[in-house]
Amino acid sequence: MKASGKAVKDAQRTEIQHQKEKEVEQRMVEELVEHLKNIAPFNKRWQVIETINQGTYGVVFSVKDVVTNVQGVIKVAKSMANDSGNASAEWEGFVLETMFKRSETASVVRLLDKGMLADQHGEGMEFVVLEKAALPVKEYIFSVEGPVRRLRAANVSLQMLKGIYDLHEQGLLHRDLKPDNMGICSTEQPITLLFDLGMARMYTDGESDVRPPRTCCPFRGTPEWASGNAQKGREQTRYDDLIAWLYVTCELFAIEKEPAQPLPWTYRNNNRAHKYLKTMFCPARYLLQNTPPQYYAINLYLQTANTSKVPNYRFLADKVFEAIKELETEVEKFSRKHESQTGKLSGEKGATGIEQEKTDGEPKKVEAQMPQPKKEELKKRKPQEEKVVKEAEHPEKTQMSKKGEDSKKP
Repeated sequence: MKASGKAVKDAQRTEIQHQKEKEVEQRMVEELVEHLKNIAPFNKRWQVIETINQGTYGVVFSVKDVVTNVQGVIKVAKSMANDSGNASAEWEGFVLETMFKRSETASVVRLLDKGMLADQHGEGMEFVVLEKAALPVKEYIFSVEGPVRRLRAANVSLQMLKGIYDLHEQGLLHRDLKPDNMGICSTEQPITLLFDLGMARMYTDGESDVRPPRTCCPFRGTPEWASGNAQKGREQTRYDDLIAWLYVTCELFAIEKEPAQPLPWTYRNNNRAHKYLKTMFCPARYLLQNTPPQYYAINLYLQTANTSKVPNYRFLADKVFEAIKELETEVEKFSRKHESQTGKLSGEKGATGIEQEKTDGEPKKVEAQMPQPKKEELKKRKPQEEKVVKEAEHPEKTQMSKKGEDSKKP
């Protein structure tokens, strides 16, 4: 009992200590944010608009160029003991700068500025200013309904694949693909851009040959969208980026913006089931239940391909393009059906208006104003009413005719 009581006290003490450390860290981050706002505009150009995110490794602001009014996103790396924050920001700036020297049409955010700032203690902090993607991917897709939403998801999937291809062409792996690390330029220009390349890694050497895989390497990425191979601590390849692309696509095709379980392994605490669902043995109908049928062939290819060979990007793009064409046909059918229904409703409203105008004019006969079924009933009633009137006028003739009919009966 004493040992267990001591263990409980130690656990409580450790928890209190962690809580204090978090509070101190949060206070330091808030001080850093206030300091950065006070020294703005950064580099005599970038004025802070709002804080997007703040965490252990740095701060992200939405900024605007005071000269050209161009909006951007500035990432300021927090100075740390091992200098990992500055190294990550410096590496990301180098990657983006190199990317656009080699390929100006790459589907990756552009580097607008970079430099060094001093924090509240006088220590150096690297910063990079990136092109701002105006819309988050999910907000763009789920702002519409029906087949239009699925068409948008397919277009985003294809453009995301193009961005991955651009990175791979330059010998880089992204290693952290997820919906939060991509965005849309604008509603007028719905071009998908990848960003957050702090975890990117060169998979080629100086002579454009693939580097030999490491026997053991630390995990990089986000577990929800990372491949099963990456989560096992193995060297990531181009196929791991493509599998993460497929997982993100599955989430974009979800029925709701925030589904209860976007992917089969979401919120599962069973590690064995989690690992199984990220292998080639995972039933495709669970993973791809909301995607177009073309993604079944994509999933089969990515799970069974030889990872030492160059991926067949053309096959993947053709399959996604095929899905886009089918969805475009669905959208056309849906729009025609909607237009025809709208036309019928407007026709009915027009007919009602004409009837009202006629009613306001000269009075019409009762028969003309009644609907068709009531006209027929009125015609049937007329001979019966005439017969009743005759019987009332000549009751003697009616009685004689009735007696004659009775005598004829057997």
